Amino acid sequence: MKIKEDIIILGSGGHAKVIIEIIEAFGKYNIIGITDISLFKDQTYRGYPVLGDDSVLRDYIKKGVKNVGIGIGGFKNNNNRKKFFDKAKKLGFQVPILIHPNSIISKSATLGEGCVIFSGVNINTDVKIGVNNIIATGAIIDHETLIGDHVLISAGVTIGGNVIIEDEVLCALGSNIISGVSIKRKIVVGAGAVVVKDLVKKGTYIGTPAREMKLI
Repeated sequence: MKIKEDIIILGSGGHAKVIIEIIEAFGKYNIIGITDISLFKDQTYRGYPVLGDDSVLRDYIKKGVKNVGIGIGGFKNNNNRKKFFDKAKKLGFQVPILIHPNSIISKSATLGEGCVIFSGVNINTDVKIGVNNIIATGAIIDHETLIGDHVLISAGVTIGGNVIIEDEVLCALGSNIISGVSIKRKIVVGAGAVVVKDLVKKGTYIGTPAREMKLI
């Protein structure tokens, strides 16, 4: 029997719960514990020991633990997730790709380090996805779409073919991106919005068709 590699989960929120279940279903990794500033050492979380806060990571990499899973999401932006990914890499950890077995991913698609693919996701032909992205429950990404780094594609999002989504974009619940458009860095596409043309100015876009939300 193949020995499972050890992994530590960073964070203890709702996203961490999903990550834990994906790892349990994935079957490749052995979760040795959780790090989080809001939990006390020697507690348990979802049946796994709390190791302490992130300061313990240096000790564990010295002990030969090579992998971390980032249990930190973000419904407004991806800043915290990016921060923890960069910290883990600087310490020398690997951040493995985690794919729920109930997802469908084309054999020609490519995923970057640290991507997490939830249940029910469908990723089509020649899609290219950068590092540290979340592709949440039931999202659909069609052929030849390019997605940058530290992007959150929320549950129920539909992205057409030949779309370009740059770094740190957030596509909120149920939004739709038609084929052939591009979305520039750090733009937020609001829940249920329909993007029918390129979005180039940083901001939050809502409605059908998607328009920049103006502050009152």
